[in-house]
Amino acid sequence: MKSRIFSITFVFLFASNSSSLAQALTAADVNALKTQIDALKADYEKRIQALESQLQEIQAQMLQIAPEAADVEAPQPAAAPTTPGALNPAISVIGNFVGRAESENVFNADGERIDNNVNVREAEIDMRVPVDPYADGVLIMSLESETPGKFSADVEEGYVNVKKLPFMQSPLGMKFQVGRFRPAFGKFNVLHTHDLPTTMRSLVTQEFLGDEGFISQGLSTDFFVPTPWDENSSLNARIQVLSGGDIAISPQSSNRLAYLGNLRWFKTFAGTNNIELAWSSYLHPGRRGETPMARLHGIDFMYRWKPFRQGEWKSYLLGGELMFSDRPHPGAAEPADVALNLTSPEQTRRRPYGTSVFTQWQFDRRKYAGLRWDYTTTLVDPTKQRKSLTPYLSYYFSEFLRLRLNYERRWSDILAENKRNSVFVELNWIFGSHPPEPFWVNR
Repeated sequence: MKSRIFSITFVFLFASNSSSLAQALTAADVNALKTQIDALKADYEKRIQALESQLQEIQAQMLQIAPEAADVEAPQPAAAPTTPGALNPAISVIGNFVGRAESENVFNADGERIDNNVNVREAEIDMRVPVDPYADGVLIMSLESETPGKFSADVEEGYVNVKKLPFMQSPLGMKFQVGRFRPAFGKFNVLHTHDLPTTMRSLVTQEFLGDEGFISQGLSTDFFVPTPWDENSSLNARIQVLSGGDIAISPQSSNRLAYLGNLRWFKTFAGTNNIELAWSSYLHPGRRGETPMARLHGIDFMYRWKPFRQGEWKSYLLGGELMFSDRPHPGAAEPADVALNLTSPEQTRRRPYGTSVFTQWQFDRRKYAGLRWDYTTTLVDPTKQRKSLTPYLSYYFSEFLRLRLNYERRWSDILAENKRNSVFVELNWIFGSHPPEPFWVNR
């Protein structure tokens, strides 16, 4: 500080006397100038010392006036770094409202009539959060209702997605899923009720997997298989070890683990077209002398066209599923329409199977129309056949509000549902963070 003051003073004096210095200076003049500078230095030093003394006195007075400080806390260790958003999960609340009208009486598994009513069929709370750099967490709670005013609470899904491991590079992009989830059997089972392209699941899904599809607990690993022969295609494999049970074809766990494998091939061609083809197999070992092994296999495909120029305004889908087993399953959990009315199943060696074909056209950004055809035999008695035709129209107000109108016509060897006509009006709404869109939505 002193040196700065001296420098400024010197520059000031030098500048003020620059005109005289420009002239010839005598030795006497130089000596006089030095004397003046020395005097100024001494004066500034005295002033600085006085200011420092005053500052010390003020500090001493403040220490005397202030209360004694409390015991100094030991320094806390630095908090571990956290992933942004780890304490603030993305939360979505999803509502599903259905109004229905039928030409015949319809009963649920408890024998209660559920036809010709309006009902909040489902409400979901969907929470997703990055746990850390290695994993994401998902928890989906649901309130479900078949009869107006009666709800049951359940954990629809709750799992952790491990994207990579800290101690090794993930070979072939391997990822893990641990918890409760929808196993990857077919294309439609992984969709929640409000994400379906139609109001009701297909007859094939209901017959072989369950009324609400197939949900289980376990471990899943997902990895890709290299396709060096074709840069426009990919091959993805998934292997899942499940708790067993909770599926229509084998509802009891029998204290045996179940195993599911899925291989999915995807290819893009001509820029605007892509196709998927997949094989799924489910095996649930039984107990010797009690229950035989349950085997279920499936093939699904999906073709998609999406033009370059019209982007989100046009698209076309054509897809289907085929499911089959190697024998009848007398202990299967049949849908309510079958379970309540199939009293004397025929003994047969026929293999149960079912197929569903689905097509959809997008007119513009908001409107979709489609058609689904279902055919299936029953698991308990494969001689009994069930069929349905379902045209539908979906209207998107926005990504948070969707309206749908369905019509369904059934033909069945189960007399209670034969020639049944049904009309469904469905409204889905979302508030909060928007979860991922289902595959059939062009966004």
